[in-house]
Parts: sequence; C-alpha cells; structure tokens
Amino acid sequence: MDQTLDEVNKHCGEQVQAYAQCVDQHGETWKTDCATLRQALTKCTDENVTLMKMVRMSCQPVIDRYQECLNKNQKDPSVCIDTLRDLYECTEGVGQMMEKMNALKTKHQSQMVAGGSTSGPSVVKDSSEGI
Repeated sequence: MDQTLDEVNKHCGEQVQAYAQCVDQHGETWKTDCATLRQALTKCTDENVTLMKMVRMSCQPVIDRYQECLNKNQKDPSVCIDTLRDLYECTEGVGQMMEKMNALKTKHQSQMVAGGSTSGPSVVKDSSEGI
C-alpha cells in the first residue's frame, strides 16, 4: 500500500495537505468544517489513483461500516478495530488483485514484443487443403 500512498501524494498532495491541516485546526468540528476539502481529496484520488478508485468500488460496504462505527464510537474508536481489520483485508485484497492484473498485462506486453506482433494469434491455412 506504500505505492498507493506515493501515488496519492504525487497526484493529490495539495489536497492531502489542505485536508490534514484543516483536521488539525478544527478539533471537534473537523467533520463539518473540512467536508469540502475531504470531497476534493476523494475526487482527486478517484480521478488520478486507479487503486484508490478500485478500493472504493470494491470495499465501499466495509468503508461504510467502519465510518458508521467511528461515528457511533467517537469517544472510544478502539471499539472499531475489527471493522478496521476487515477494511484493511479488503484493501489488501484489491491491491493484490491489481498487482496480479498488472503482472499479467506486463507479461502479455513482453510476449507481444518478443513475438514481434501487436495483434492476436494468426491462423495459417495449409495450402494443400482443398477449396
């Protein structure tokens, strides 16, 4: 997931910094005071970081459960550790799936370059066959 964080910082560093500063400055009211900055960060990551978009699409129910747990247990967020673990496992699963897809894509591209072709397999008809 370090690679994902690097991608987020590369493409959305300004939004991350602005959101973090807002949260730090607004103590108990950060959820409402920083909502617009959170939306901007979410939009940036959705548009620029494929893995984040995939995580959001694949793990949204777990994200929602975790957020709901945090909202209900603001005084003791440690109650949400099991839900956080579920979220971690979901995001890791998406990350592993993306890594496998990228490896297959790279392998396929290498095979195409090595074979000197950029199209699919060709069919050669035996000239001795009748018409």
